[in-house]
Amino acid sequence: MTTFSTSAHCSTSDSACRISPEQTNQVRPKLPLLKILQAAGAQGEMFTVKEVMHYLGQYIMVKQLYDQQEQHMVYCGGDLLGELLGRQSFSVKDPSPLYDMLRKNLVTLATATTDAAQTLALAQDHSMDIPSQDQLKVKSPHGDFFCWTE
Repeated sequence: MTTFSTSAHCSTSDSACRISPEQTNQVRPKLPLLKILQAAGAQGEMFTVKEVMHYLGQYIMVKQLYDQQEQHMVYCGGDLLGELLGRQSFSVKDPSPLYDMLRKNLVTLATATTDAAQTLALAQDHSMDIPSQDQLKVKSPHGDFFCWTE
């Protein structure tokens, strides 16, 4: 399995923070999120952030929560995902609601210097090394919904 390992590095000269793959962050989803991941085929209770994103994408595909015409739109009202997000819909072009939900529903298990919530917050706040629109791709129903390209 592919792992998404993160640690944060900040440069005082340019105030830029980057997330680089050095240490593995294993996270344990809280029960409602774990149920979503398991419904998408996840096994076990510990994952990397990248695996969590993969299974979230699989869940959206299996439940057909995305718009057939505008595949970046996810309509999750009336679904457990919508309850977790506190939203009826969101666009993968603006994944901030997803990151907010992950910060609340992932517990770090690794000994990395930066935990998953801090990593997500850091990446979002500095808009560095988070999946961009080009990296966070919506694919056809036969592929991954969330696909981080590296």
